[in-house]
Amino acid sequence: MSFLTTTANMTHASRLPRGITRAQALAMLSDHEFFLSCDPHLDKYDFIPPSDHASLTPPPSVPDHIRPQLRPTSSEDPTPSGSDEDSRRADATKTEEGEEAVPKCYRVTDVVHAIPAGIWDTSVVSTYEFSDIRDGLFVRIRSPMSVVMDTVWRVREVEEKGEEEGKDGTGLLELVEEVTIRCSRLLVGIVKGQCENGWGGIHAKMIARLEGK
Repeated sequence: MSFLTTTANMTHASRLPRGITRAQALAMLSDHEFFLSCDPHLDKYDFIPPSDHASLTPPPSVPDHIRPQLRPTSSEDPTPSGSDEDSRRADATKTEEGEEAVPKCYRVTDVVHAIPAGIWDTSVVSTYEFSDIRDGLFVRIRSPMSVVMDTVWRVREVEEKGEEEGKDGTGLLELVEEVTIRCSRLLVGIVKGQCENGWGGIHAKMIARLEGK
C-alpha cells in the first residue's frame, strides 16, 4: 500500500427488537434497493446489468475472503417472493459449483453538502457492489478519488448474561456493521466522518422496516 493511502476501520452495532427473527433480518439486508434508500444523501440510483460490468473500472468482483461466506441462491432465499428484487437476483451472486460469483451492482448518486470545496463535487457518483452472505451482506462502494469502502453487515446473536430468551423462543439479535475504508490520507477523515455521522440514522431506518413502520 502506498504511503499516501491509509486504512480506517469502524464497527457499529444496534440491538434488534425482540421477536425479530434471523430470517426477517436477512431478508431486509437482501432487499438491496431498500438498503440504498437508507442512504441519507441519496439522490438516485440505477441498476447496472452484468452485461455492462466489463465497462466498470475495475470490473466488480467478490473478494477472496468473502467467497466462502456467500449465501447460496435457493428456494430458501430470504428475499420476499414476487418482488422486483427476485427477478434481478437472477443476475446477482452465483454460488453454484463452476459458476463465477458476480456481485449485483448499482450506480448511485449522492448529494453531499458537507464536503469541503474542491474535494468533490456536491453530487458524488459511486458504484455499489452487493454480495449476499450467509449471515448478512457484503457491500463494496467505489467512489471518486480512489475511495473504496467495504462493509460487512451481519445478523448476530447477542450473548449477554441476565437476558432471558423471548417468550416466542427467539433469542436476542443485533445488527453489526463492520466498515473498512481505503483511501488517501487527505480524505480518510472526511470519509470516516460521513460514516460516523450517518450510521445511526441508517440503522434506525432498518429497524423501523423490521418493526413494520
